[in-house]
Amino acid sequence: MIKGIIFDMVGPLLWEDPGYVFDEVVETAERMRGLFTDDGEFVLALGKNETTQKYPREDIAKKIVLKYRKIPEIWNELLPKLKGAYGLGVINNGTAITVPYFKKENNFDEFFSIFINSSEVGLEKPDRRIYLMALEQMKLKPEEAVFIDDTEENVLGAGKIGMRGILFTGYQNLIIDLKSLGVNI
Repeated sequence: MIKGIIFDMVGPLLWEDPGYVFDEVVETAERMRGLFTDDGEFVLALGKNETTQKYPREDIAKKIVLKYRKIPEIWNELLPKLKGAYGLGVINNGTAITVPYFKKENNFDEFFSIFINSSEVGLEKPDRRIYLMALEQMKLKPEEAVFIDDTEENVLGAGKIGMRGILFTGYQNLIIDLKSLGVNI
């Protein structure tokens, strides 16, 4: 029986704002983030990069957050139905400098009891330990949880420890997949 649902952040919960206008600072910072798992090294690199060095890291973080918007059907239809009936969590591979701004801008605390950010815990998906950490915090066994991500490798990583995995390809498919796992929507 499914008792908890854990989401990746960008993909299943947030998408690039259709009105986003290319911002060289944002794009450079996001490219650079992919090169580092350690936030300290990432922040140092931001301070040395020709494009990002003239901006305080808080400003860079805020600019990154503004690139993304809530997926309306997820936040307005699905999450309200799941809230209370299932434990809800987030595992995000990303920089810690954006987390407070993502949480504030999108009100994650309204729905999610846990928010694990890779750079804060020193682990990234698909490392099995990050899924186990989420399960422990939510007091769930692997077979009681569903993990939703738009990256197949991360879904497979969750599956390797016994979680059910759903590859997010769109809202309608997600609803079908959740129902097929017995999630009451």
